[in-house]
Amino acid sequence: MNHTLSSARTMDAITEWLTLPIQPWDAMICTSTASRNVIVRLLERQADYLRRRIGATRFVVPQLPIIPLGVDCEAQGKHATERDRARAELGIAPDEVVALFLGRLSFHAKANPAPMYLALERLAQRHRLVIVECGWTASDAIAQAFETARAKLCPSIRAITLDGRKQEERTKAWSCADIFCSLSDNIQETFGLTPIEAMAAGLPVVVSDWDGYKDTVRDGIDGFTIPTLGAPAGVGLDLAVRYTLGTDSYDRYIGQASLGVSVDIDATAAAIDRLAADPELRRRLGANGAARAREVYDWKVIVRAYENLWDKLGHIRREGTAPTPASSKLATYRPARPDPYELFASFPSGTLSLDHQIRRTPEISLEDVKERLRLTIALADSTSGTSAEALEALWLELGPENRTVRDVLAKASMPKHQISIRALIWLAKFDLARISPPASVS
Repeated sequence: MNHTLSSARTMDAITEWLTLPIQPWDAMICTSTASRNVIVRLLERQADYLRRRIGATRFVVPQLPIIPLGVDCEAQGKHATERDRARAELGIAPDEVVALFLGRLSFHAKANPAPMYLALERLAQRHRLVIVECGWTASDAIAQAFETARAKLCPSIRAITLDGRKQEERTKAWSCADIFCSLSDNIQETFGLTPIEAMAAGLPVVVSDWDGYKDTVRDGIDGFTIPTLGAPAGVGLDLAVRYTLGTDSYDRYIGQASLGVSVDIDATAAAIDRLAADPELRRRLGANGAARAREVYDWKVIVRAYENLWDKLGHIRREGTAPTPASSKLATYRPARPDPYELFASFPSGTLSLDHQIRRTPEISLEDVKERLRLTIALADSTSGTSAEALEALWLELGPENRTVRDVLAKASMPKHQISIRALIWLAKFDLARISPPASVS
């Protein structure tokens, strides 16, 4: 079964399948459509390489069924009965609306909190909002980075932090919440279990339209999916090369790649606004999600899917079904280290094009830009060729009116277009620039 697919060891292991004694009745269970697409792309790249290198013509690949992860729906459903007690213990008033993030707190390897914080701050004058972050960090420095970012980006929102390593704290978090929010933007994520746990707990969800979340959350039915925009293939090859050579660590690699992904802050604010204003909508979407979790993601259902797969694989082995060869026409760079924006192209809602339009965010001052880019979570000095100063200079080159990305790049001061493209998404990620779709052609 696949988990994270972005590490060197995992990408090497997958590409090696084509020269190992894999049989057609073997299988790699893919937890999402997005993860399956990544595995297929790696196998296609390796097959293309072996054709060119040694003239290979026959490839045996494993079955790649999609079976999601499961949850204990019965256990999650009990959290609603603890709501009053949990909210009382946490000092949450009846008219306060709680937005919950539960999971590992890592801005470089899980989800950058900036879009969520900025969206909540926009709503501070309309609703009595509380953010509960239940999780854990890898170090005190990361915990401090989250605290500093909250103070800067959503100072009007009351924040509660809980230790997600403790079962009693997780129970409080699920029980007290009104809305679940997870805006994943990282290539190390392939499925995302917490939105399903939230659905099973009867919570409406607000999630990024990203990786496995695309399969699990139905927009407008179980909650709202927030559009994401990723960098186009071809602008991340330098990241892959630096990771391959050992210049950059795995954490640095995925952190840099995440900066080429933005989450729509306007849509996030609009979704939370609708849910905060309408208890009946929260109830309805939460009930829809709970029903879907029981029908599709309860472990009883998932285990039956495993059993059906075993029966299918046994039939293939007995019948000797011929394998399906992989085919592709791909670039010649090392198959197991492609540009992350090519390999994970199926993760975001869309990719930035030269015809997209961009402008400065209204009412953002240069001082705001400086402060946001100097937050630890902004990772402003994490990539070769960029710095907070270079990003500020690029922001100054943008104007208050929309211009195409093509026009901006033609005049950009950054030396490489691939870095400039990532930098434009970087600015949008922290609401320093607004990217809009290409203008329609009349």
